[in-house]
Amino acid sequence: MIDSIVLTLNSDQFELMPDNKLDGRKTQHGRGFAINSEYSETYNRNLKKQGLYCPSITKATKTNSANEPKEILEIQASLPKLLYGSNLFEIDSEDLEKIYIALLNRLDNLGIITSKENLRKAIVKRADFSKIIKLPPELGEANKVVETLSRFDYKPSSDYNFHKYNDGNHGRCIKFWNTTQGYVIYDVMGNILSNGYTKTEKTIQEGFAEGKVKRTALRFELSLERKDSFESVVRKRIQNKEKTRGFCLEDILNENLAKRILLDVFDNVFNNTFMGLITLSEMEENKLKAYLDNSGLSVKKQEKLYYWVRTTTNFGIGGTWEQIKLKYRGGSVPNCKKEISLILAEFGRIDGNTPNLIKFLRNKHEEFEIIKPNKTSDCISSHTY
Repeated sequence: MIDSIVLTLNSDQFELMPDNKLDGRKTQHGRGFAINSEYSETYNRNLKKQGLYCPSITKATKTNSANEPKEILEIQASLPKLLYGSNLFEIDSEDLEKIYIALLNRLDNLGIITSKENLRKAIVKRADFSKIIKLPPELGEANKVVETLSRFDYKPSSDYNFHKYNDGNHGRCIKFWNTTQGYVIYDVMGNILSNGYTKTEKTIQEGFAEGKVKRTALRFELSLERKDSFESVVRKRIQNKEKTRGFCLEDILNENLAKRILLDVFDNVFNNTFMGLITLSEMEENKLKAYLDNSGLSVKKQEKLYYWVRTTTNFGIGGTWEQIKLKYRGGSVPNCKKEISLILAEFGRIDGNTPNLIKFLRNKHEEFEIIKPNKTSDCISSHTY
């Protein structure tokens, strides 16, 4: 539901002990300000060697041109890893107290004193909303599904990347991103096989090698990179006028909120127009012509749709929109897209595997079942994934 977050505490909400473990140092300079940071380096590195996860803790002192210092503590944590040792599992609102206790324990070990009440008041600077979906056998393995979804490389307001892990683990990942947010879809097992280091992840790797764990976990994640963009997305869906100074973890650790945010992004990316073009573009020539002949569309509409379908075959969805931009100008571009959408709507139902996959994934977003380990031994049982 929520993976990584960044919480901020003001100077009056924490205290550093003289023997604290913030041994890393970093300085950043910008126009009219400087930031001196102290962070836990050796402690985190040692925990990683032991197969334990530790949040990234940074004390930052920002000085502006008027030489006025402001001190804050930033806590960046993957909440599923904090509680379960892996983001193959998910957290929900019932885990709130466990999260505070785990954070307090790590902060105490680092020589940083605060309270649960201060953590409750900590402002969320950024957050990643996520959903894990378990794929049934008939849809295939998660990395192959990511390859299928990679054909939707058209999102006009984002950069796009399809990434294959070149380390023998066959991991797959696609990402849309801009300056304020990123939307990532990847097979979780591929990521764990390539990057996992915690004891839980090592156990999962062993289970995969023994055939006890399957590659069926698919992850959808929206990263809101900046505080203003994060608050804008959340505020639209939380009608709380009192929240003028930011949101706390308790405000956003809400299943319905996360579901609505992720569904909106999913629907924006996997639009029916694009699904229709992709499905038709995969048809053999004779089948496509037979489909068009039996569609009930006028000859003119059949010809237009045939042209854009074969453009999709040759260039993909992203390339098709580039062709539209080259062929049309100004307001004609959205009008062309709208015309294609209306023709496809008139066309009706299209047989094909991609719409079935998209429908399944959307239904799972609607169900929003939280994936949790029932007990420790579930970490290597195939039905968990």
